[in-house]
Amino acid sequence: MFRVAAPQPINPQLQSPLLRLPGEIRNIIYLYSLTTDLPITDPATGSPAHTTVKSPHHSIPPLGTALLQACRLVFRETDIRPLYTRNTFRFTSVTHMHRFLVLLSPEHSRIIRDLEVDVRDVDARHPGVSREWAQYLSWSEGIWAKKLGSLKVDAPGLRTLRLNFEAWPRIGVSRRHLWDILRRLLINVDALERVVINGSSKGDTMARRDPWSPVHFVGSDDVGSDDLVEIMWPTVGSPGNEDKLIRWARHNGNISLEVVLKTHIQKANRLWVETSTKTKASDPWPKDGHCSWQEYQQRHEHLAFPEPRNINPTVFV
Repeated sequence: MFRVAAPQPINPQLQSPLLRLPGEIRNIIYLYSLTTDLPITDPATGSPAHTTVKSPHHSIPPLGTALLQACRLVFRETDIRPLYTRNTFRFTSVTHMHRFLVLLSPEHSRIIRDLEVDVRDVDARHPGVSREWAQYLSWSEGIWAKKLGSLKVDAPGLRTLRLNFEAWPRIGVSRRHLWDILRRLLINVDALERVVINGSSKGDTMARRDPWSPVHFVGSDDVGSDDLVEIMWPTVGSPGNEDKLIRWARHNGNISLEVVLKTHIQKANRLWVETSTKTKASDPWPKDGHCSWQEYQQRHEHLAFPEPRNINPTVFV
């Protein structure tokens, strides 16, 4: 009769100041060590059997993942799920995004929540880059999606999609072409909790433009009659769900515009207190602001009022 050897007990490592702390405090430390406010850009993953060419844009902000190698006890008791659920992963090509996601374990790829598409490498000399992004974001979950690649298949738990157009002043395509790329990236996306577009917006002249003007994201507002917010709106929530907000914020010469479900906002602990008032067309828009869909549709009506009209109430963010 064979006997199964009893597992060896793990050394409690009580000589370690970290492991002498209460478990609740250690969990907080582990959480902070695995999360960052900065995007993780073109992360590489794989094994000797799956070698990966590192992207020239590869950038990993400071993380405390080395803590997992401290000892077996720390490794076993650390919940690494926040690494995938609480960080933003930024990618500059479909190849890097697809490879990263498919080489993760299914357990981890299912809990990826926040992904960013960075179009800095789009160029008229390499039209395949934009076509690949449009295809990757448009395929559903059918057989062709599995053959050709699909973000919906690779990251089924995705909640937030970001499109980074901050590099538009340096992208070598026409403004109309770049605007068409932006539209095509969103046209088949749906059921998100939040969609964000980041752009470059420097100087007083740009500050006077509507925060949803294409000039912030492709460099011109003379790109067609399509409305950016109307393109973003159906990508969030289910059809008919109007319980969402339009928000914008400026920081260090950049601007972000988003459509977000109110339920997504209420998960955070910070307070959004900025008001959005504008009395005449020459006034700059507030640095940060938000409004409902109805208020957005009536955004020009308040200019006729002699008194400033607040177009958004204070909400939690």
